[in-house]
Parts: sequence; C-alpha cells; structure tokens
Amino acid sequence: MSFQRVVVAMLLAGMLAAALLLDGFKFFDEFGVSETLERDVEQLAVPMSYSVPVFSRENGTWFCPGGSAPGGLADVSLEIINASTEPAEAIVSGIRSGLGAEPTDAVVTVEAGERTRVRLADLVTDSSWMAAVVEVDSADVVLEQTYLGAAGTSDRALCHTRTSDQWVVASGATRFAAHGEEMILLFLNPFPHDAVLNIRFDSDVGVDTLNGVVVPARRVVAVDVTEEVPAASRVSAVADVVVGRVAASRVQSQGHVSPSTEGGPVGLSVTPATSMAAPVWHLPDLNSADRDEVVSVVNPSLNETAEVDLVIVSDEDLSRDPVELTIGPGAASQVRLSDVSRLSGLASYSVTADSLTGLPIAVMLESTDSSLGVGGGVSVEGGSDAEGSPGFDLGPENVSVAATTGLDVSSTRWLAPLGSGSHRVVILNPSSTSIATVEAAVLEAGGRRVVAQLEIAPLRRVSLSASELGGGRPIVEVVSSAPVVVGRDLRGVSQHQLLPGVAVAEPTPLSRN
Repeated sequence: MSFQRVVVAMLLAGMLAAALLLDGFKFFDEFGVSETLERDVEQLAVPMSYSVPVFSRENGTWFCPGGSAPGGLADVSLEIINASTEPAEAIVSGIRSGLGAEPTDAVVTVEAGERTRVRLADLVTDSSWMAAVVEVDSADVVLEQTYLGAAGTSDRALCHTRTSDQWVVASGATRFAAHGEEMILLFLNPFPHDAVLNIRFDSDVGVDTLNGVVVPARRVVAVDVTEEVPAASRVSAVADVVVGRVAASRVQSQGHVSPSTEGGPVGLSVTPATSMAAPVWHLPDLNSADRDEVVSVVNPSLNETAEVDLVIVSDEDLSRDPVELTIGPGAASQVRLSDVSRLSGLASYSVTADSLTGLPIAVMLESTDSSLGVGGGVSVEGGSDAEGSPGFDLGPENVSVAATTGLDVSSTRWLAPLGSGSHRVVILNPSSTSIATVEAAVLEAGGRRVVAQLEIAPLRRVSLSASELGGGRPIVEVVSSAPVVVGRDLRGVSQHQLLPGVAVAEPTPLSRN
C-alpha cells in the first residue's frame, strides 16, 4: 500500500473517533452575550444545501476561504454588513496556512445599517494564505471578502454559509507565462480534525487528478492549479472530500503582462466554488454589448452524459432558440456568448442553464471588461475607489475580470449590499406562470425605506440602479410575493464585479418550467 493511501486510511480511522468529540466554537446566546458552547462536530458541519448563501439565526456561522497575505496575489479583508435594525456582534476567528503562530480572534460590533472592515492580516501573522470563520448573532448580517491584487486591482466575494463534501469550479486558466493567468484553489477546514480530498481536472490540455490532498485541522490550504495543469486556456476542477468537510473558492489572475506592473497580472477575480450541483441554474445579469462573456458548464458525474440547454431570457417578447450542449462524464463545456449569432443585437438578458434529464451540473459566468481602468482609479494616497478599497492608478492596460457562479435557488426575501459606483440589483422572476409583486427597500441606521414597488411578469427581469435606490452604498432588501432570483452588478471606477444576493427567507430549489 502506498504511503499516501496509508495516510488516508489513518485519517479515516481518526474521523470515526473525532465524530464523538466536541467542538468549541464561540456563539451568542438569546440575550446577545458571547459565551462558549461545546457543539458536536457533525452539528457544526452542516452539509451545504444550496450554493447560494442562505442564512438564518439558527446557523450563525459564515465560512470565508480567504486569500493571501498583503502583497500577495489577493490581499484579503472581511466586510461585515449589518442589514438589521439593531447593532450586531461578530466573532472573527482567523485561520492560517501551514505552521506558525496561532491566529487571534476579534469581537466586532457593527451598528444597524452599517459596515465594518476587518483586515485578516491583523489576526493572522506570518502566513502566506489566511481565512476566517465568523460567528454572528443576527440573521441579517452579510459576510463578504474584499481583495486587492498585486497590481492594484480589486474584487469582492461572498463567504459561504455551509461546508460541503464536494466542490466544483467550472472554469479557470493557467497560461501564466503568456497571459498572466494563475489559478489557485483555496480549501478551508474549520474543524478540529483533518480533511482529505481528491481533485479531478478537465482542461483543453488533458485530464489530470490530484489525490490525497490533506487540509489540516483549522487550516486553509492553497492548491496551485497552475503547477498541476500548466498552460491551459480552460480548466475545471471537481474536489471530492473523502474525509471531513471544507469550504472552497477560486483565486484567478488574468490579463496580459505589462511593464507598468513589473511583469505581474493585472486582472483578479475571486469566486466561491459551487457545491451541491443542481439541474437548473440562473445567471440573471448578462450584458454582451460592452463585455466579453463566457458561460462554463461542468458535468461532475463520472457515469452519465449531460444534455444542457442555455435558455435565453430577454426583456423582449421574441423567442430565441436555446444553446444546446452535450457534456460527457466529468467534462466541461464553454460558450463565448459573443460567438452565438442568435444573440446578436441583444444587449441585456439572463441565461438559464437547464439540464434536460435532471442530471446535476455546475455553472459559472466570466465577464471581461477592458474599458475599465482607463485613467486609473483614485491615485491619491489614502484615497479610495468606488468600493472603498485603497485607490491605485491602474493605467490604460487594466483588465477587469468579473466571475460568478449561477444561482440555484429562488426566494421571497433577499439582501443585496451595493457599493457607491454605477451598481445595480437585478431581479429575475423564474416562473413561467406567476407574476411576482416585488418591494425593494434600503436598510439604514434609521430604519427601512421603501424605494420601489413593482410587478415582474413571468420569465422577465427588472434592474434597479444605485441612483434609483437613493445613491450612497445602499444595503438593499428585496421582498417578493413569489420566489425570485436576485443578482448584483457592481461597477466601479476600476473594477467590475458580479455577485449573487443572499437569501434570508426559506429558499426554493429551481425547477424546470
């Protein structure tokens, strides 16, 4: 038996014993007082039910796979956003990679309708990669990770609300020498026992596996896909966790190499990985008029072929034929939407990925906008761009790369924090029969302010801009009479970002119409 298999067998045996142990995570009691509760490991390790963050007071935990130390590929901080009408408290527990000093915790109070930023490097020292587990005492608190790239680019990604035993990354690229593309997978293990996972890669340069990857207890591990599958213009990954559960995300650099960045990448996107592959996904906000957009679909099954339709949902009454895909077992397929002639002249629309036999799939949208960054962001020392991150003069060669997974649920209540740029909330009614009556409100320190009331017809969508929502950096609440899908399009001076909303009412799994 190989050494690697011996290690895995020992860890499996250890897991059986560890399941009987107790885990000491902090929590808040019903009076808002911080204390320690000895919770069973399996109670805390609730399996992922949906890929979209779904939060409640009973869960109380966010898992943030994190990023790099300052000066690295994706310098990470946390933003704690309180959408409730009362102050909220959070315990932020830092998690490091490798050996070294144990991270510290921070207890943070966030006032109603406000945001607080926590720099993970203040909690985790001397570590190349860092992550966090955040315990909160309110269901209306949203945890997002904010990033600064080595060339000054920025990005934003939601934390997870569950751990899982399988994660899918539908797309990435590793052509570092020619295009500055570097792909890192981050795996966060928040539990007191080691996790073990096997990773399958499918790319345009072949198929590969990386088995027996150990994610030590209370650690984050970075897997450099660029080393495992070099020079791939397209690579997808499926991570099967054979021991334990983890949370995962993708860090992707992209862009051309330029003298202004001393040979480094100039585009950065950090995207939560997808768990619980589903038969139906929605991408609510596509805009091919000024962006180069690619939809990637992965079939995680090793036994069955997936037949998938990419159904176009436009604001027009015209019917457009779907894009038909046949995806073999364990394989992935990509569609560059600008190459699809039937989409010609269609500027703004949504896409529904429908697995015709019900076989679960995973979906990702990547959107490249080279028009941003001309003239740079705010270049005054200590200044900030539209997202509140330190400003940089990025120069005319900046490439903005936004990426988001699809949404696999609808819900009757969503939270959608925006920034101060030309941002918007997109609300899609996925039903083919029901009208959705929607109320959009801004949650502020002084309370809840209704800004829009509207009806959305079946298979139609509505976009609300930041100016329509009152400007500033609004925390938007969407309440609907019927389940809807909510996405965010964040467009600042130097960066374009796509994110889902956070479902805070009981989610409804999407079904075929």
